[in-house]
Order: sequence, then C-alpha cells, then structure tokens
Amino acid sequence: MDTLAPRATEDPEQHLAELVRLHRVLTIRSAVYWDCRTHLFAEQVRSLFDDGVSLARRLFQHDPAEGTRTLARNLIDRSTFHTAAREFRPALDDFRQALSYLEEAN
Repeated sequence: MDTLAPRATEDPEQHLAELVRLHRVLTIRSAVYWDCRTHLFAEQVRSLFDDGVSLARRLFQHDPAEGTRTLARNLIDRSTFHTAAREFRPALDDFRQALSYLEEAN
C-alpha cells in the first residue's frame, strides 16, 4: 500500500479504486485479528475504518459512478465496527448515510 498511495495521488484514474479496495481488505483483516486478541480492539482499528471512509470519499469525488457504491460499502463497514465497539449513535449515522448513497446509485 505504501507504493500505491503516492500513485493514487498522482494518477487517481488508474490507482485510487485499487487503493480503496486493498485498504478495505487490510482493515477487515486487522479488525478480525484485534477483535480476537485484545480488549483494545476499538483503539487498534478505529483509524483504519476512518481512513477507509476518507479514501472512499476521495474516490467518490474523483469518480462518482464507482465511488458511490464504494463509499456506501465503506460506511457500512464502519457502521459495523461502531456496532461491535458498542458505539450505536455513530453506527446509525454511518448506516443512514450509506443508505442515502445507495438510494442515489439506484
């Protein structure tokens, strides 16, 4: 990912969608890893979910056609994280926002 991030900045058309996809895979794997190993689960992975939503927002701004569903998916992922961390208000907010993007896409 370290080499892909600068490429995504230089040429988002070519690399941003792949960076978002790869970040999502690593985020979910990290969440599973930390959930099983520590009570610090939320502290260890919160920034990964936030970064994933930020990357998806960049993709949405650059390519709304692909970015809409990607942003909704990442918001749902973060909503699921918030639920697991027992943070229900942010979970609901992210879920509602994801639904609004999915409604736009259809």
